[in-house]
Amino acid sequence: MENARKRIAAIVLLSTTMLFISCSKPAPSPIAPAAEPEALSRTEFTQRVENYFEYEPLHSGKASQVRIHLTDLSDGTPVEKAEVTLTVRPKASSSSAVQTTARIGKVTGIYVAELTIPKSGDYDIEFHIKNAKLDEHLPLSDFKVD
Repeated sequence: MENARKRIAAIVLLSTTMLFISCSKPAPSPIAPAAEPEALSRTEFTQRVENYFEYEPLHSGKASQVRIHLTDLSDGTPVEKAEVTLTVRPKASSSSAVQTTARIGKVTGIYVAELTIPKSGDYDIEFHIKNAKLDEHLPLSDFKVD
């Protein structure tokens, strides 16, 4: 009788342990999610505007999203209802390779643009920010397109 109790206790303990172990392991994922490219960011200023922007690494012939956060430095408010144009030029060139106008984002002061630069190389990008209160040009350099 004593041996039967020990066997039953051992079976219950073993069953409980196996159940606990099998429940604690996560199910293997059949497909690993694709890694997103790490966003690059910069903060640049004019006398009137702070331009913090994030962008996906630039690759020739491939669209890269640019998320632009604009702040009016005169009062610290987000720049509202602006037309934001990005003009891309090969480094030290006056001819434009690409020009695009950003869409107004869902949050005030945020704009979204898509850039597709046809050739690899070094580029300059000029931001033109215009609304009822502002008309700012912000030429920037050191953009590498792979």
